[in-house]
Amino acid sequence: MSNLPTKRDPAPTEPEPAPTWRELVERMRDLLKDFVHEGKELERDLEPRLLTALKRMKLQIEKLIAKLEERAGKKRG
Repeated sequence: MSNLPTKRDPAPTEPEPAPTWRELVERMRDLLKDFVHEGKELERDLEPRLLTALKRMKLQIEKLIAKLEERAGKKRG
């Protein structure tokens, strides 16, 4: 005596037709447009925050260069 339900025949599945090259190109173009658009938005969002940090870093680098030039001048003369 079996309490298991009877096995149903699987419904025939029709495969999706393969996309044409033109459709693939259009999808790729749309993806790249979205990628570039999101990158530009991210750049606009990050620029104000990064600009001050970059300016501070530039000042630190300039100070280090000045110290190194000063040391090099002392060693020569």
